[in-house]
Amino acid sequence: MDVSDSSGVTERLSTADAELTRERRRTTDELEALSEFETRVRSITAETVPGGTPPVAVAHAPKTNALDRIREAYRATVMSVSHYEEEYGDSYPESLRGEFNDHVAAALVDGTAFDRRCKRAVLAAVSESRSGRESLVASIDVERESLHGTTEALSAVDGELGELASVRFSHESFGALDAFRARLGVLEAKCETISKRRQTELFERRRTGWLPRNAPDIAQYFYRHLDVDYPAIAAVTDLVERIETLRRRIERAMAFCHA
Repeated sequence: MDVSDSSGVTERLSTADAELTRERRRTTDELEALSEFETRVRSITAETVPGGTPPVAVAHAPKTNALDRIREAYRATVMSVSHYEEEYGDSYPESLRGEFNDHVAAALVDGTAFDRRCKRAVLAAVSESRSGRESLVASIDVERESLHGTTEALSAVDGELGELASVRFSHESFGALDAFRARLGVLEAKCETISKRRQTELFERRRTGWLPRNAPDIAQYFYRHLDVDYPAIAAVTDLVERIETLRRRIERAMAFCHA
């Protein structure tokens, strides 16, 4: 198919926007789950450890009821969001390490009591995770606003290229063909401006408060389920290819034009 007569720009950017909507919904669900877990943790009374025994004990002492309640609360909240298995699918200890840190995971999994120090550590870790999710939601909102502006600008270019692609260049005068070619130059410049702006924005927002360690930057995290990491820039590339194809058609018509 001739790329000058086809466009996947709108579909590509619409898919990217849907991905952001999905990511925001999931992040909000996780944030609500963390808030509920925090509420349940606060309601569990810290235990007094006889003799000052640390919560992570070497001996194989039986776990206390409080630690069992923490585990049940975590599974009923954080591990019960609808997308948990699809997105994470890990075990209770693995989830604690990924969500909080090794110290908190060890205290809750290998510990024998839920004392005041352990409770403070868990609540601090939950607060940090919540803060990270809030930062991520804010970053998603900024990205969506930027993507919407980019979509509007690229859709205008897309529509104009569609109109140009329908022109029978072999029937046009040399002057008209030259004007068409000049207009392509203007559209190409617009694409370059949009691309540079997007790259600058992504560079400035490449990290956020909460991202998996294996996520290179925020854009690649947001669009990790798509076929490209940077859909807006990929859309620009598609448009530039269409511009080049149209330019070749016009210049070929100019070479055989006698008027």
